[in-house]
Amino acid sequence: MRHYIISILLIFASLQGFSQEAFPFLNKSNQLPEDLLSKRAVVFMNVNSLKWDEEAQKIHNSFIEIGVDAVAYYALSDIMSGEDATTAFYSDISKRAIKNMLIIHQYDNGFELYATKIPEEGGFFQKGMQAFYLEAPSLKELGTKLQTLVNKSDLERENFLIIDVPETFKRTNVIKSRRVANFNPDIRIDKLAVPKFENNIMLDVDIEKANAELDSIMNQHYPFKYGLVDPEMSVEEMISEGYLMVLKKLENNGESLRRMLGYDLSEGETLLISLRKGEDEKVMKYRINEHVHKYYVQQLYTKDIYLGDSWDAGKTWQEALINHVENLKAKLKR
Repeated sequence: MRHYIISILLIFASLQGFSQEAFPFLNKSNQLPEDLLSKRAVVFMNVNSLKWDEEAQKIHNSFIEIGVDAVAYYALSDIMSGEDATTAFYSDISKRAIKNMLIIHQYDNGFELYATKIPEEGGFFQKGMQAFYLEAPSLKELGTKLQTLVNKSDLERENFLIIDVPETFKRTNVIKSRRVANFNPDIRIDKLAVPKFENNIMLDVDIEKANAELDSIMNQHYPFKYGLVDPEMSVEEMISEGYLMVLKKLENNGESLRRMLGYDLSEGETLLISLRKGEDEKVMKYRINEHVHKYYVQQLYTKDIYLGDSWDAGKTWQEALINHVENLKAKLKR
């Protein structure tokens, strides 16, 4: 499961410009899922608006007419913002006996719909998955085209009790363990595992260069013990190698990241302020809808999450990493 999550996260991270070929790891098909009208479905919204719940209502109205029991809606960017997020959402969704997943994706000329099964072995996406595909200029037309195809099919409808208003999950916290808005002082003596970037043919970056830069930033800024590790290494393997903590990261728009990590958001807030303390002190301002990265540390035995004592997200992974490490150093280094 970990391998699939990391691979697809890398793919997704390279495709966040709403390109027309947004999901090359899915094989497009004209075959409707056989249980589309008899099993529950989750819908992942990938549209050009933070108010994706308003777009969800438009397509949900069509699903009611068709007989698609869409019991939960999520922003796709939330689902794919990092390994911890993907794992947490998969656990929540699988517990509800949801069998199908639908993606509503907006691109320059309209909207696309993908429909496929949720893999039972874990994770939402695997390279080469078959997915029903449909496109239309608007969500209303997308729903109409889907209804026409369903009416022509031999699918038997069993879903009749479908909720009128889509259940949207905009306040889901991905942290399932103890959340600490500070740094763990034990990191002074406990060795930190730093997962390397993983090579993937669909990720358009120089992996060796990225890992060299990762090591260089840690070596220059991090004052305690650390080691770069294989991203597929299990918790048990990391502990056996002498690591007691692991560095982790999420990326998403600032509003979603703060919500997912349990931070408060003020009504009407449009700017987020990131702080870098220490010798190279900086104050950075970002619009709430800008794509940013946020690092944090997890204790491997207790699973406790240590977010740091201030918001320190950055527009690039390099900036976010330096922010977090410098803040940690300013707090804990003697």
